[in-house]
Amino acid sequence: MDKPPPLRADSDQPAPPAARGRRPEFTDDPMLDRLYSVTLALVAELAVTRARLDTVERLLARRSVVGAEEIEAYRPADAEEVEARSRLHSEYLERVFREFTPATRGDTPR
Repeated sequence: MDKPPPLRADSDQPAPPAARGRRPEFTDDPMLDRLYSVTLALVAELAVTRARLDTVERLLARRSVVGAEEIEAYRPADAEEVEARSRLHSEYLERVFREFTPATRGDTPR
């Protein structure tokens, strides 16, 4: 039996604009279901981030480019770097809290 291809953690792939099909229902409470959806989104985001970060840190250490100490001590060098991080942070929060955004919820509270 053939092995399936390895899973890829491509954070540069945009999230789909909306889920297809019915929204999963875990409970009879729509807000609790949204909370579960946010939690699952956070778990997915964190899993991808941790896998990619581990890869980058291992590659950098293997090539003696940057060590763990330098990574821990890093601070943004200028306003441009601060702005870039802020933009990434905002995009992340939009993905995670998409479930609470009325335009993308696709339903109204029961």
